[in-house]
Amino acid sequence: MPDDVQSACQGLTEEQMRRRPRPGEWSMLELVCHLRDSAAEEGLRVRRLVEEDSPTLVPYDQDALAVERNYQAEGPAKALTGLRAFWSGLAYQLENLSDQEWDRTGVHPESGPVTVRSRAELEVPHAREHLAQMQAVRAAISPLA
Repeated sequence: MPDDVQSACQGLTEEQMRRRPRPGEWSMLELVCHLRDSAAEEGLRVRRLVEEDSPTLVPYDQDALAVERNYQAEGPAKALTGLRAFWSGLAYQLENLSDQEWDRTGVHPESGPVTVRSRAELEVPHAREHLAQMQAVRAAISPLA
């Protein structure tokens, strides 16, 4: 996934990375930061599910987080490095789980009962959805890029 995001951003200037296709829509940079923070959050959730007995996971408002962390002010190279680090860390974490750990349970207030497996299975379609969004943003901000 990090390679796909890197490819989607390849050749864009910092200004293009920050350009929103339309008001209220995320820029390429904001999408990179969101995917980075999503992997970081899922890593924390997996850890809680594995280490605690039936924890209640904490939802977050992705739009509020983007504003709070000021995604638009981040350096694109730093954001891409962070994305690669957190996604690699999440993959490492998941690869080292036992069969029993994959089935550990908890509760997400918005989606109900969850397991480590069900949370992990959500990340791939989530990332693919945002990669498609990145392609659309790239086409909108830089038709020739």
